[in-house]
Amino acid sequence: MTRKPLPRLLLLVGAIGVGALLFRAAPRDVELVYDVRGIPGATGLEVEVRRGAELMRRAELRVAAGQALVHHPVRLPDGAYRLDIRVESPDGAVALERPLEVREAGTVVLPLAR
Repeated sequence: MTRKPLPRLLLLVGAIGVGALLFRAAPRDVELVYDVRGIPGATGLEVEVRRGAELMRRAELRVAAGQALVHHPVRLPDGAYRLDIRVESPDGAVALERPLEVREAGTVVLPLAR
């Protein structure tokens, strides 16, 4: 009995497709770095990471005196996000919004200014 290679090939292609889909859906390690030099005296950050209307992550981060960069490690699946950021400072709070596109693991530096 001779086996036909086509069913095996289709099974292999299907398995590769499912694997690729699952790989894309897996969260990636992303380090968000907030550059607060544009907001003198910044003391804290409140960050909401949203995908559409869904809140994916929320964090409150303290800013030490003289600190220019604030690091925020997150794990997010590929996709488009919106960062709602509130920066506290002696001159009052500043509300900012930044887009974020996750396609790979890595570091994203976000300059923040009034």
